[in-house]
Amino acid sequence: MKQNLLATTIPSSFGQPYELVLVENQIVPGDTARVGVHANALAYGTGTFEGIRAWWNEEHEQLYMFEAMAHYARLERSARILGLRLPTPPETLVEMTAELLRRNDVRCDAYIRPLLIQYGDVLPVRMHDVQTRLSVAVTPAPGDYISPHGVRCMISTWRRAPDSCTPNRAKVTGTYTGPSLAKTEAVSHGFDEAIMLTVDGYVAEATTSNIAMRIGSEWVTPAGTEDILEGITRAQVMVLLQEATGSAVVERRIHRSELYCCDEILLCGTAAVVVPVVEVDGRKVGDGKPGEATLALNSGLRAIARRHDSRHPEWTTPVYGEEPKE
Repeated sequence: MKQNLLATTIPSSFGQPYELVLVENQIVPGDTARVGVHANALAYGTGTFEGIRAWWNEEHEQLYMFEAMAHYARLERSARILGLRLPTPPETLVEMTAELLRRNDVRCDAYIRPLLIQYGDVLPVRMHDVQTRLSVAVTPAPGDYISPHGVRCMISTWRRAPDSCTPNRAKVTGTYTGPSLAKTEAVSHGFDEAIMLTVDGYVAEATTSNIAMRIGSEWVTPAGTEDILEGITRAQVMVLLQEATGSAVVERRIHRSELYCCDEILLCGTAAVVVPVVEVDGRKVGDGKPGEATLALNSGLRAIARRHDSRHPEWTTPVYGEEPKE
């Protein structure tokens, strides 16, 4: 087994879930939201979910939901792709989630998990005529999901499932078996994270993150047609890179070998934020140190999320009271 010389073990980035959850427009104790062992979603992964960050600003005494509307809009699209219906409009869900955070008195960084599943006790494999339920839970997230100081990746033997087999534009619960296998494979070989290829051998994404690379002054990322989930953080990174460089990020197919000779690689996602990749399959990325642009994106995006940075206030939604006057 390959020795992991760089990365340290990241402690659990999640605490114990808060007691109150939102279930079908009602805020109730979490124990009442559990599903039975015969739930269709438990056996077949028939559901869709989101992950939303909330960032605490001690100076403002304010909690900010980050891109909550974009996440709920994607949840609605995912439900439509699966033939399901989101019972509450995204705009209302943003408001109700803010109320859930207030009722739980959340005053720290937190992770919000909306989950729309087919919870009915239906044994046959199908999507029709099965009861669905929407829930929203909140968990403290005091740590880092992936080390922000640099990760070592391997190209996984597990491939990203094509859209012809499972809809990749929907964030489907049942599609995370492949990424889970890829993550465990990478860790068992002494790496921190896995990069998955499409079935025809092009770069897709990491296990829970999108990927982008820099070649000279040009940034490139796999297109939405490369069996990726088009991430919300990915879209933010593309905006910030264009603002910083004056050039749009190029969306195209990426060969595996390009990862071995490019100048900089980053992973980005709601949980990961922005993470520098320092090695792929034993080959250094650039000089083997975290890229300066990646580090700037990571710190900048976190500052925007807490409104320490005045850019893009439209990405944040305050939870408590009025905003402080400048």
